[in-house]
Amino acid sequence: MLVSVRNLTVKFNNNVLLDGVSFDVVKGEYLAIIGCNGAGKSSLLKCLDKIITDWTGEIFFDNIPLPKISHKQLARRIAYVQQASLNDFAFTVRQVVEMGRYPHLKPFVPISKLDSNIVNESMALMDVDKISHRNFDTLSGGEKQKVLLATALAQKPDILLLDEPTTYLDYKRQSEIGQLLRNLNQKLGKTIIEVTHDVNRAVMDATHVIALGNGKILFDGDPQYLMNTTHLRNIYNINFQFTNHPSLPLKLAIPGI
Repeated sequence: MLVSVRNLTVKFNNNVLLDGVSFDVVKGEYLAIIGCNGAGKSSLLKCLDKIITDWTGEIFFDNIPLPKISHKQLARRIAYVQQASLNDFAFTVRQVVEMGRYPHLKPFVPISKLDSNIVNESMALMDVDKISHRNFDTLSGGEKQKVLLATALAQKPDILLLDEPTTYLDYKRQSEIGQLLRNLNQKLGKTIIEVTHDVNRAVMDATHVIALGNGKILFDGDPQYLMNTTHLRNIYNINFQFTNHPSLPLKLAIPGI
């Protein structure tokens, strides 16, 4: 098992953010984590990346307890793109993507030809190689998000942790990012753990869905079994109707009707 989480509990100022969460992720899986605001989704990702360390329970990567993995070792295995992290950097696109190589570099040693090739490959995969010379702060939101994903890929991680990677993007950019992520998972075998508010995208893209509510797991299973009124009303406390996807054997959810 690539990732195993057992009875994970997180408390902050007497508030329970995660309450006895347990699940597994196998290599090559695309896990979507859904749920209302405040359900504990982002907190879960931060635990996996050792941003939050004050928790009880157990987290394992390849049967190794997370506390025994150093931050640098973890950065060679996991790349984390945070929610709404479209900050402006006074660097070119290439310089930003090169920062993804930091877990593999020795102090004061310049970037190698191998590192440079990995940067080139990562930019090409995210379709930002043609804008590598541009300053990051001149890019659109969608372009910035693709650069940050390229930076994550440059780490050469086993797992991509993505916190709402299509938030604030228009439909075109959402579609582009979605297609790039599907390619990474389906063609390159990258394991993806993504927090999303888009239930329909989760069902279309993911191989495994977990729903959180008040810090607890409300659903854990195959995406196709999520699409019924009982499950979704339990997660979001509203009613849903469903329609068939025009070209795929899937149901799509329409909320609040």
